[in-house]
Amino acid sequence: MTTATLDAGDFRVGNVLSRSLAISAANFPFFFAVTFIIALPNLIFAGQQTQPPSFQWSTVVAILLGVVLNTIGQAVILFGAFQQLRGQPLRAGEALQKGLARFFPILGVALLYGFGIAFAAILLVVPGLILATMWAVALPACVVEELRPAASLGRSNDLTKGYRWKIFGIMALLMIASAIGSKLLALVLVPAGVAVATLGSVIWTAIWAVYWNCVLIMIYHDLRVAKEGVDTEQIASIFD
Repeated sequence: MTTATLDAGDFRVGNVLSRSLAISAANFPFFFAVTFIIALPNLIFAGQQTQPPSFQWSTVVAILLGVVLNTIGQAVILFGAFQQLRGQPLRAGEALQKGLARFFPILGVALLYGFGIAFAAILLVVPGLILATMWAVALPACVVEELRPAASLGRSNDLTKGYRWKIFGIMALLMIASAIGSKLLALVLVPAGVAVATLGSVIWTAIWAVYWNCVLIMIYHDLRVAKEGVDTEQIASIFD
């Protein structure tokens, strides 16, 4: 898997989904550990539901902690995924180092992305969905191409042009599948008690986040192959 399997101008939904699954499975223990840590702030949200109103500050803490952890985690998974694409073994220490190296630019991307989509969603749901599709690969662009936050969003906007319906379809499919899985899990675990159901929800969130992040990485990879004719080694040269 050291070179791209697509031809220039080609972007296949099935290819994105299948290769994302392969990358997720190959690195699942490490990726799951990363996304499980990212999902832990959800426990604060769950605990906040049982607290009186005076403890609502915990929601703010959970959100901020989630943003920080998610920022690091996505970058770590991205590096690990590209190592897999290049046919190289995953090196956990190096993945963490690479993820932390771009922490502040990625945090900037996360904040701009979050505030932008939230503002658009306040106006109407559709603008929020449009922005989410346009900016789907902003974080990979920030890490791989070492761009600043605003430039990363612009780069994602350029890369997704001509393929946004396919990207939207992928994201919609994953969100629907995630919601169905979450509902089914709740039906099974709720009778066992709130604590068990909450822990199960966090584990499910972590498992699904592994695949979700790998899908976004493969979308970025395949868009660059399709639009620019580069291969995996050229895309990932920044990691050498």
